[in-house]
Amino acid sequence: MFCCTIQNSKPYNLLRMLSWIEIDGKRLCANIDAFKNLLTPITTLMVVVKANAYGHGLQAVTPLIAERADWLGVNSLEEALEVTSLGIQKPIVILGHTSLDRIEDVVHNGYRQVLYRLDVAEALSKSAEKLAKTSKVHLKIETGTNRQGVAPSELEEFVGALRKLRRLEIEGVYTHFANIEDTLDPSFARSQSRRFQEALSTLARAGITPRHVHAMATAGALLYPELSFTMARVGIGAYGVWPSRETQLASRERGRLITLASTLTWKTRVVQIKQVNAGDHVGYGLTYQATRPMRLAVLPVGYYDGYDRKLSNSGRALIHSQPVPVIGRVAMNMTMLDVTDVGAQIDDEVVLLGRQGNAEIRVEELAERIGTIPYEVLARLNPLTPRILIES
Repeated sequence: MFCCTIQNSKPYNLLRMLSWIEIDGKRLCANIDAFKNLLTPITTLMVVVKANAYGHGLQAVTPLIAERADWLGVNSLEEALEVTSLGIQKPIVILGHTSLDRIEDVVHNGYRQVLYRLDVAEALSKSAEKLAKTSKVHLKIETGTNRQGVAPSELEEFVGALRKLRRLEIEGVYTHFANIEDTLDPSFARSQSRRFQEALSTLARAGITPRHVHAMATAGALLYPELSFTMARVGIGAYGVWPSRETQLASRERGRLITLASTLTWKTRVVQIKQVNAGDHVGYGLTYQATRPMRLAVLPVGYYDGYDRKLSNSGRALIHSQPVPVIGRVAMNMTMLDVTDVGAQIDDEVVLLGRQGNAEIRVEELAERIGTIPYEVLARLNPLTPRILIES
C-alpha cells in the first residue's frame, strides 16, 4: 500500500506527479535491522537523518527509522525541530554548529548539542539555568580529520573550564574518522583510534566518564567491531548504500556478512515525444547531432532537480524496464532521451535512479559518471520533490 508520508505532508495523486521519489519502507527497516545485528548488546544505534535523510526525505522516513533506532542524529537545530514536529520522542543529537542566539531552543527541547567551543558551552549553561534544565552535550574530540572538535592537547584545559559551568552534563564523547574506508592502509584510522583512547583517558583522570562513547559511522560498523564502544552512528548504510566499493569487499572478506538494499527510486514521466531527423541537433550547445531518424522523449527534470549536468550525453534512464541514453545537455528543468527502440509514449513512467522491472540504475553508477560519491548524488536531490514512503 502507499503510506503517503510526504515531504511537505500534503496528499498526492501519483497520476498527477511529474517527478517523485519512492522509498521502500521494508528495505529501509531491513537495512537498519542488519546493522543492529552487527552491534554488540551494549552498543546503541544512532541513525543519522541529516541532509533531508540523505536525500530520502526527512519527514517521510524519520518516523519509520525512529521505530528501530535508539537515537537520531541531525546536522542542525532546524532539522531537529522538524523531527520533533513529527511527534518523535527519541533523543536527538545535533552534530553541527548551533549559533549562540538559538542555544535556548536547544536546551528547551532537550536536544544534545555537539560541543567544542567554550562560548557555546557557556551559552548552554546559561540557558539551562534560566530554564531550570540540564543541558546534555556530546564532546567532539579532534583526532585527525581537522574539522570541528577539541584537540587532545587542549582537552584538559577545556574540560576544566566546563566543570565550572552549572547544569552542563557531558553525556557523550565522540570522534569521526577521516580515512576509515581505506581498507588497504588502516594506519591513519588506527592513529586516530589511539588519540581517541588517549582523550578518553584524559577525561577519566578528570573524573568524567560519559555514558555514550561513539566513533564508528557506517564504514566503522562494517569493518571495525573493536570501535563499537557504547554507540554507533550509521548514516548512508541505513539507506542501503555502501560507503565505498572497497568497504563492501572488505566487509565480506572479514566475515561481516550483511546485505544492504537500496531504498530510493526516483521517477518521472515523459511529457513529449518528438521526431528528430538525421542531422538535427538536440539541446543547448549543439552537443548532440542525430545520426539517424529517431524518437526523442522530453522529461520535466534537470539539474535543478538534482539530475547532474555532467550526465549530458552520458547518463541513462529506464523506460519499460529498458535502458535508454540521455542525449544533449541536461538543462535546468529538462532532459532528453533517445527512445527510438523502446516504443515510449507520453506519460510513460521513467526511472532515473533505482529499479524498474529487472533493470536498475544504482546511485554508485550516477556518482561514477559525474565524478563524485553517492552521498552527494543523494543529498542534492531537490527537497521539493515529493517523497513517498511505500510499505508492503
